[in-house]
Amino acid sequence: MSSPVSTFSKLSITQKMQSSRGHARGHSGGKGKGKAPARDDDLSSSDENSDNDSEEEAGHEEGTDISWSGRLFALDHCRQHGTRYAFQISYAEVQRYSIRISTTDIGSPTCSCNEEGTCRHVTWLLEQLSRTRTDAVEAPPITPYEQISSMGLDTVCEELHWELREGTDSDTEESHWQLKKDYSASEVGRQTRGMVKERMRNVRDILAALSTYVTDDFRPDIFDTPDEISMDEPLVLGDLEATLARILIKDDDIFHQLSALVPRNIRAADYFRKMGLKAQHTCVLLDNYCEVGPVAGQHDLIWCAQTLVDTVNAISQNVVKRQPLSPASREEAAKSLVFILRMVVRERNYDVYQNSQWPRRRPHGEPQIDRNLYERLIGTQSRANPAGGNFVIKALQDLPEAQRFVDDLEDILTRLKTIGWGPAPQAYTDKLGAIISQLKGGTGLSSSSGKRPAGSIDRKAKRMK
Repeated sequence: MSSPVSTFSKLSITQKMQSSRGHARGHSGGKGKGKAPARDDDLSSSDENSDNDSEEEAGHEEGTDISWSGRLFALDHCRQHGTRYAFQISYAEVQRYSIRISTTDIGSPTCSCNEEGTCRHVTWLLEQLSRTRTDAVEAPPITPYEQISSMGLDTVCEELHWELREGTDSDTEESHWQLKKDYSASEVGRQTRGMVKERMRNVRDILAALSTYVTDDFRPDIFDTPDEISMDEPLVLGDLEATLARILIKDDDIFHQLSALVPRNIRAADYFRKMGLKAQHTCVLLDNYCEVGPVAGQHDLIWCAQTLVDTVNAISQNVVKRQPLSPASREEAAKSLVFILRMVVRERNYDVYQNSQWPRRRPHGEPQIDRNLYERLIGTQSRANPAGGNFVIKALQDLPEAQRFVDDLEDILTRLKTIGWGPAPQAYTDKLGAIISQLKGGTGLSSSSGKRPAGSIDRKAKRMK
């Protein structure tokens, strides 16, 4: 008689949970599950069973994860307990094993099972963690704890599609498992309004990352009027983006597949990069306005200054809203902010209208801050300054990842102290100088320079007031 588990060799296992939880998929290189190492004491079946197992393995679809002895591990969830990273593993027999990785374990994870030596559960977990390593072959070896600390537990979970829990709640609650997670099409009518809006925000972010537009500007006709989207018929003839948006909002399975292809940190880095390009294009529109006049749009200096302030604020707000973020994503935000500041200080300190070719009538008593972009954003402390005297530097205080650009900031500070049209206000240069000192010293900044390891979650990040 055939072994009862051999007939399940083509099936994957994951926890029956809400769509927001981590899940594993059955394609090649799938993350979050894998084969359990063989054990000498595993019960073997008759020769007939072995033949059946061989036939199953020969006939299974490519990319399907099959475990020895019919056992398939899956990562239920993980969390951080102080200086320890905890991983909860389950497999087909629905038994839980708790693995701890900490600085006090001499680099060797500990497991709650009774197996001697390095057990199957630790072996499996380390195999999964190895998939996140991108180091060169000759890189010095590091412990699992050092690997997780350098990447950030949230980043590891993001890449491996694991659920990350916060707090210190017990990990002994029962879990209900099914052989395969069925992401059927959602019945939008059963979702709350908030759930639909959150899905729409994520869909817009994904599709924008696949386009040349920044998320905030991508298809306002679709996403700025959510009440007008019909879920009954997803097909929109002649409009691929609108059709795909409706499918992604309605179908959980397709949404999760595309989310895995375009994960959150990739979308965040793309957003910050595009915001830097948007700032550059804003100044190009100002140049066109100065050259040919309002025929190309009312893109005067006052509009340009306000748009740059809005762009900087959007970057800063998204650093918080998109948490947790990887260090690479946060560095992209810092890069765009430093680029914008350098552009204004080094390239925009002049009277933009002095060489205009069109007959612009200068308003009586027009102040210099309406004609010089640097003066409007940095060089003045008047109420007309839309940045309130904190252009870019307020956003930089939240980003210790700007340390890579400290040389650029020092060059900017030097220019601000000796710049034409008068140096920058003392209060502004003092704040920028303090940020540079903190970056060079590696202390005093928020987030990854705080008590938690790099990339750790801080959903209640404090903002500078």
